Amino acid sequence: MKTDLKDRLLSFMDLNLNPERKKHTEGVRKKARELALKYGADPEKADIAAIAHDFYRYLDGDELNSFIREHGLPDKYLNNPSLAHSKVAALRLRSDFGIDDEDILNAVSFHTTGRPGMSILEKVIFLADAIEEGRDYPGVNEIRKAEEKGLDQGVLRSLINTRDHLLSKGRFLDEDTLNTIDFLQGDKMTNREYALLAAETLSNKKAQDLVLIDISEKSGFADYFLIGTGNSLRMINSLADDLEEALEGAELTAKSVEGKNVSEWILLDFGDLIVNLFTPEMREKYNIEKIWADCPIEQIEA
Repeated sequence: MKTDLKDRLLSFMDLNLNPERKKHTEGVRKKARELALKYGADPEKADIAAIAHDFYRYLDGDELNSFIREHGLPDKYLNNPSLAHSKVAALRLRSDFGIDDEDILNAVSFHTTGRPGMSILEKVIFLADAIEEGRDYPGVNEIRKAEEKGLDQGVLRSLINTRDHLLSKGRFLDEDTLNTIDFLQGDKMTNREYALLAAETLSNKKAQDLVLIDISEKSGFADYFLIGTGNSLRMINSLADDLEEALEGAELTAKSVEGKNVSEWILLDFGDLIVNLFTPEMREKYNIEKIWADCPIEQIEA
């Protein structure tokens, strides 16, 4: 039965999708099977959803709008093929191909926006669409790197990239995307938890004389200073790289980085956490601890 269904789906794809869309679909199929095997989804369901995920992407505005009205979809999908094609595809898979597996239908329906409570299959299709080997757009390698840490991390990074891109262009952002980001992030880490994570990361990388200063009562620009020493310019640059990677994995990105590769004092501004990395000579010269001596100071043990 699945073989007959797959033949019908492939026939529809061959008849309706252009060569570029077919190539993308084959890339999604390959990546979806790989992710399904890696994370425990059904590879056959993943293949079916991957084949069908972009079925109605080829329709022009008027044709797609007629399907939107026929199925009673919200007006927000009118003249918005980027969002509408997935919803129409899921509905037509049920009516035209007899697919009633809700997991497959949801995987197709939400492959562009995500949704809170996505199944493993839904995440697999969502991510396969974003990172198949033919994809080449700003940020795609960050998403691929995030996926190496876990399926949720990859999905979340892709959603955040989409959110930031659409907002920067002043384009419509579906609330499903925002709600999914909130769902996957769960309870955000506190500023102190971020500070301790940063301290742990630097300690594990052999930073010396780590000090955490709580400046929240004395400063309006940050809550914590974290200060550490590396024994060379090369080491503090390596520490800065490791720290940025670790905090990005916890969804905290540096607002600015000063002195990297050119100075023996690197300052990383993460908003409410500011990290200062020094060589021994520069640490002694500037003695930041003395400036904030009236604030609570913790010596971080290696």
